[in-house]
Amino acid sequence: MSDLRINIPKGKIRVIIVDLFSHEDYLFHDYDNQEEAFAIVDERNKKRSGEMDDVYYAYDDKGRYIRGNEAVGQKIQP
Repeated sequence: MSDLRINIPKGKIRVIIVDLFSHEDYLFHDYDNQEEAFAIVDERNKKRSGEMDDVYYAYDDKGRYIRGNEAVGQKIQP
């Protein structure tokens, strides 16, 4: 699978799902603004109930990691 952290459209925030069981990542959605992307990442990560549940991360249009589950008090990072 290609690296989802490259070729992010300019000005977009990309949310990626990481499947901790298969160690694969998937495109969730590209958002127009950071606030909306962060709200989705936080909402989805708060719903995690087990160590192997999917984790959601946000990346800016340069492929830099900008938000993950640590924002809701969890320890897993990309």
